[in-house]
Amino acid sequence: MKRLVTLALVMTVLAFFGWGCQDDSNPLNVENVPLSTQLTAPKLMLPSGAVFESATLNIYLKETINQPIDVHRITSDWNELTVTWANFGGAFDASVEGTFSAPIPGWAMVDVTALVQAWMNGTYDNFGLLLDQGTLNYPRHIYYSKDAPSNHPYIEVCYTLDGVETCEQIVAMGDSYIYELVPDRNNGRDSLLYTGWIGPNDLEKQALLKFEMPEIEELAAIGDFVWHDMNMNGIQDDGEPGVPGVTVNLYDCQDVLIGTMMTDANGYYLFDNLIPGDYYVEFILPNGYSFSPQDQGMDDAMDSDADVTTGKTICTNLEPGETDLTWDAGIWVPVQEGCTLTIGYWKTHAGFGPQDDMVTQFLPIWLGTAGGTKSLQVTNAAMAVAVLEMKTYGTNNNGITKLYAQLLGAKLNIANGADYDDVAATMAAADAFLATHDWTSWETLSRANKNLVGSWQSTLDNYNNGLIGPGHCNEFDDDGYTE
Repeated sequence: MKRLVTLALVMTVLAFFGWGCQDDSNPLNVENVPLSTQLTAPKLMLPSGAVFESATLNIYLKETINQPIDVHRITSDWNELTVTWANFGGAFDASVEGTFSAPIPGWAMVDVTALVQAWMNGTYDNFGLLLDQGTLNYPRHIYYSKDAPSNHPYIEVCYTLDGVETCEQIVAMGDSYIYELVPDRNNGRDSLLYTGWIGPNDLEKQALLKFEMPEIEELAAIGDFVWHDMNMNGIQDDGEPGVPGVTVNLYDCQDVLIGTMMTDANGYYLFDNLIPGDYYVEFILPNGYSFSPQDQGMDDAMDSDADVTTGKTICTNLEPGETDLTWDAGIWVPVQEGCTLTIGYWKTHAGFGPQDDMVTQFLPIWLGTAGGTKSLQVTNAAMAVAVLEMKTYGTNNNGITKLYAQLLGAKLNIANGADYDDVAATMAAADAFLATHDWTSWETLSRANKNLVGSWQSTLDNYNNGLIGPGHCNEFDDDGYTE
C-alpha cells in the first residue's frame, strides 16, 4: 500500500501575524484581522478511476483523561484567525460522526469515512470538524494543533486504483479552539487545542479543525454509431439503419489498446469510465464492406469519421465528465467487380430499400444510341427502377420493355467492371434499333423485328445471369441479396 503526505496550504497571513501560543492576556482582536485571511478548503484531486475507501481522523493528545470525545460536523464556514465562541454560534450538527478516547497521551484515531464521503460527493459542504468533550466536562483534554512543532492533526484518506490501495495524510489547513468563558477571544495561532473545562468552575472549550478534502476527477466516455450508408454519401440520412456486431477498438494516442467492444443491435457502441485524456477509435470493417467517405457535410455528429483505409479516427481529447457521442462510421457493400448481376439485384440496390444505392453512381445511361430519336436516357435511380420493374415503359408482355430492362442491367454490369466482349455486338445492334423504336412501337413491329428484339433480350438476360460472359457474382442471389 502506498502512503503519501499532502501538506496543508501555508497561508502568508500566518507569517504576518507570527507563530506560537495564544497568550490569554494578549488575545487577537477579531476586528483587526483582514478579510483576506479567510481560510477555505480547496479540493484535492484523486486520480481518475480511484475508488474512495476510508477516512480516519488522527489527532495527538498532549494530556488526556481518557474520556469520550465526540466528533461533529461543522455547518457554517469559519476562519481560524477570526473565529470565537461568540461568532461561531454553535454552528455544528448535534449528530455525532464518531467518538474516540485515549487512555494515555499520544495518537488517537476515529473513523470519519461517512462524513468525508459526504463532503466529496457534495452532500455536505466541507466546513470541518468540531471536537466536544460531551460526557464529562472536566478535567480537559489537550491536543497539538497544526501550529505545534510536530504531531499535527491529519485525516488519512485511502483509495484504490487498479487494485492498489493508496493512503494520503491530509494535514489540517486550519484549526482553533473556542472558549465559552472568553467568548470574543480568538485562539487561531495557538499551538494547542482544548476540549472540556479546566475545573468545575470553568466553562466549555471546543476544538475546530478544517481539512482540504479530496475529489475524484470525473471520468469520460466516447461513442457512438456504425450505420449502413446506403447511398454512400458519408452522411447519416433518414432511414439508414445501424449495423450490429461491428468490432470497435479504443486506443490512447500512444497506440495502446484500451478496450474492444462490438456494436449493439442498433449499431451503437460506448466506451465509458475513461480517464480523461487523448483517444482514438478504430472500426474493424466487416467482410464485404467498404468505408464511406470521411468528414462529409457540416454536422460532425452526422458524418463518418473512419479513415477509408485504416478505419481509424483522429485523436480527440476527452475532458473530465465529458461524453463525446460524435464518432461514427458509415459502411456500405460494394458490388463485386468483374462479374455480372441480375436485373433483380440492380432493382433492389437503387436506394429505395435496406440495401445500398449502387445504381446512381453509373447514371445516366442511354437505352438506344445516345441522342437517338426514340432513345431512352435513364437519368436517376427512380427511373432505373421503373425500367427494371417493366411497368412504366410498357409491360412485361412488351418485348421492347423487356429489352429495356436487360439492356439497362447489362450496361450497369459493364459500368461496374464486368467484361462485355460476348455481348458487345448484341448491345450495339439493340442500341441502333432502340434509337428509332421505343416501347410504343412494339405492336407495329414485323414478326422478324419482334424476333430480333426477343433474341437480343434473351442474350442479355443470359449475360446478366452469368450464363455467358464473365459469370455471375455468386455471393448474390437472384433477388440481389447476399446469401
